[in-house]
Formats: sequence, C-alpha cells, structure tokens
Amino acid sequence: MATLDELLDGDLESASEAAARAFPDVVAALDVLVKGLDRDGDLATIRRYWWQIDTVSRTLADLPRREPDFTTYVSRTLLANLSRRSAAETYWAAPSADGIGALTVLVDRLRGAVRGLPHECTKPRLGIDEHRFAWLLKSFSDIELEQRYAEPLRRAMAILDLSSRDVAEMMGVTRQAIEKWLLAGPPPDRLAKVGALAQIADILQHRLRAGMPAAVARRHADAYSGRSMLEVIADGEHEWLADSVRASFDYATVA
Repeated sequence: MATLDELLDGDLESASEAAARAFPDVVAALDVLVKGLDRDGDLATIRRYWWQIDTVSRTLADLPRREPDFTTYVSRTLLANLSRRSAAETYWAAPSADGIGALTVLVDRLRGAVRGLPHECTKPRLGIDEHRFAWLLKSFSDIELEQRYAEPLRRAMAILDLSSRDVAEMMGVTRQAIEKWLLAGPPPDRLAKVGALAQIADILQHRLRAGMPAAVARRHADAYSGRSMLEVIADGEHEWLADSVRASFDYATVA
C-alpha cells in the first residue's frame, strides 16, 4: 500500500502512479464511468463519478504515514476536503479515458494542501469539448449543493445509529425516499424536521460520552409522555423537542 509520504515526496508523476497502484479498483471504476459520461452523461452516472472522486479524496487523506510530522496533527477530514475542493472548477479535473486524471488532480491538491508544494496540474487538458465540460461542471456543482443539504441527515444517522428504515418511519416516508434524500437532500417540506433531528444529534454528541447519544435518543422518558426522542420527532413535535434538549444542556439557565 502507498503511504502518504509517497504521494507528497518526489514529482507528481511518480506520486500519481503510486496512487493509481493504491486504488486500482477506483481507477477501473473511473474508466467505466468516463465511458458512460461520453455516451450519454445521465445524472446517475455523474453522481457515481462524483462519489468515486469523493471516496478517493477521503482515502488519500487516510493513508498511513512513515514518520510523524506536522501532518499528523491535521484533521484527515480537512485533508480530504482540501484535496477535492474546487476540483470541478478546473479544466484538468475533466474525466480522462484512463480514469487517472481525477486521481492525479487530487494527489496534486493533497500535496499542495499539506506540504505547500507548487501545483503541477497547471494546464488544461487538450481536446476537451468546452460546452460539454461546462455542462459537466454545472452538474458537479448541483451534486455538491445536494450533498450540503444531505449532510445534516447523514451526520444525524451516524451519531444516533439510525438506519434508512428508522428514519423512514420517523419521517413517515418509504426507505427508498430516504435513500434519495441521502443523495439529493430532503425536500423543502421536510427540512425543518431533518434540521431538528440533526441539531439534537449534535447536542447529544457534544454533551454525552461516546456511544450514549443513540441510547439516549431511544430511551423512553416521562418528560416526553413515556415516548423516546425519536418517537417525539415522529409525532411532529420536533421543534419543541429541539428547544427542550437545548434547554436541558444550557447550564447557565439552571446555575
């Protein structure tokens, strides 16, 4: 397996080759997806392409390091975000036939973000259909916007250990609808309920020990008329519950 040092040291070409060796499955997947983009470029294919870029960004930042240095103290989530940031806005992020193009750009971003090395991806790819690429960038931007709307729901599900079925029952929709929300964000009429769920999850995560938020959210309590927090949300009392949870941890008001 490649180490982060291999991607940060030396020239970009050797670093990109190391990344390709580390993620052969990703490169193969990108190759297939690029052919799909060339054929029809439907939104589902573009989403899968975006997800591959997102996955490799996070994985690059999670590679082992040979020797401790200042990068040890940098959040891996931050590294991942820096490595993929604005990738859709640059010509050299256009899909390449071999699937390595996006990977090379991400390696370059990671090198610049962590070590301050100059970016070597400085020229746009040749032979790019500018009109098609502009459409691709617009699609990427739309997907990134969708992800921002969907992030609170994903975070809440992770903190409270909720399955798609759990959330579906809480929201009064199908599990398939929740899967769509996780890709494109919840519809406007559900934003308040999802937002309240995310707020409650965040408070419990910051105030309770690890592993406790999920148990507390499922615990039946007299304060909620014998219901659990999840049941209160399902009953449509999410705004009241969010206020109640905030107040219960507001130590200034009870001092």
